[in-house]
Amino acid sequence: MKIRPFFAFQKISLLLILFSLLAELAFAEYWPQENWRTASPESQGMSSEVLSDMLDALWKNEYKIDSIIVIRNGRLVLESYKYPAGPHFKHQIYSCTKSISSALIGIAVEKGYIGSVDRSLLEFFPEKSATIGETNKRNITLKHVLTMATGLKCEDTKAYDYKGLREMWQADDWVQYMIDLPLIELPGSRFVYCNGASSLLTAIIQKTTGQTAFDFARQHLFSPLGIHDIHWKSHNGLTIGYSDITMRPLDMARFGYLFIKEGRWNEKQILPTEWVIDSTTRQIDNSETYGYGYQWWIMGPDIFAARGAYGQRIFALKEQNMVVVFTSQLDDVRSQVPEQLLYDYILPSVKSEKPLPENEPMRERLDSLITLLQKTEDQEQEVPLK
Repeated sequence: MKIRPFFAFQKISLLLILFSLLAELAFAEYWPQENWRTASPESQGMSSEVLSDMLDALWKNEYKIDSIIVIRNGRLVLESYKYPAGPHFKHQIYSCTKSISSALIGIAVEKGYIGSVDRSLLEFFPEKSATIGETNKRNITLKHVLTMATGLKCEDTKAYDYKGLREMWQADDWVQYMIDLPLIELPGSRFVYCNGASSLLTAIIQKTTGQTAFDFARQHLFSPLGIHDIHWKSHNGLTIGYSDITMRPLDMARFGYLFIKEGRWNEKQILPTEWVIDSTTRQIDNSETYGYGYQWWIMGPDIFAARGAYGQRIFALKEQNMVVVFTSQLDDVRSQVPEQLLYDYILPSVKSEKPLPENEPMRERLDSLITLLQKTEDQEQEVPLK
């Protein structure tokens, strides 16, 4: 009888060791292959209850959010779609495209097509000349383009009723249109959102590599990440650098996860680590967020985002090892709903760096709400009880 406590202690110790090993496996470094691995929120240190509260708020407030994807530690912990969207539904990501255009510049730099971000913009297009102020415009560098600080009179945002953007679309040669804009301030002195600047990035890719940005991306970015179901529009042979990618939300998460992993994918360095750091570090101040990097919005010291019109988002949260994707059809009044849901629910759902005990009732509620959002309007709908 005296030896039983010893064996009981041994059994408990073995169970603790086994639990510890399982916890390590649950949080082990991982890249998705054809599909993401799925896991319960609790297994990744998150709360099913808080996530189900978010979906409940989403349903009750009738937010026009088509999908929410939450990846933690490389595991898919939440995949929610609102009818008629679904896993294979490609969504227009609007200005999230800009962060992809920037990544292509980083790849081109690493492969030697582009020497430095400090190179003058006009040097990339020696066959073109600015009609006014060419000497001063030679001070505009690629870095100024990446950080939306060209000093050019762009006027293509909502504040100007997209006057400049409409004018650019009427031009046959977007590069010539951009370099002909008046230089109204010192390059690098101030952040001014400019869609045309982002299309200069894809023009530089095409000029330096001899490929369209879309073809270059398929070869050096999308294919290595396992992204194949994607479309990117062009205008007069130029890939549109500021917008017009349609892709699956799950693939948007792959792109965000590449940046969480500092440019590595399956142990291969797709993007230079230094480029990822520079892209997601505050390079210049802006009035909307903590700062702006290379076509990435800096939300805080460890949070950065690709943001597109009508509520398209790829949030990357380094400290939490998490990627959050939203695709939406939100109007201007509700355009910040993805940020609200991120800060009010998704971040608070992170409770631990280790697995939590499974919460089956709340997991069932979460699954019920996911199903509810996928139903058509003419199907019977019942709100799951708390």
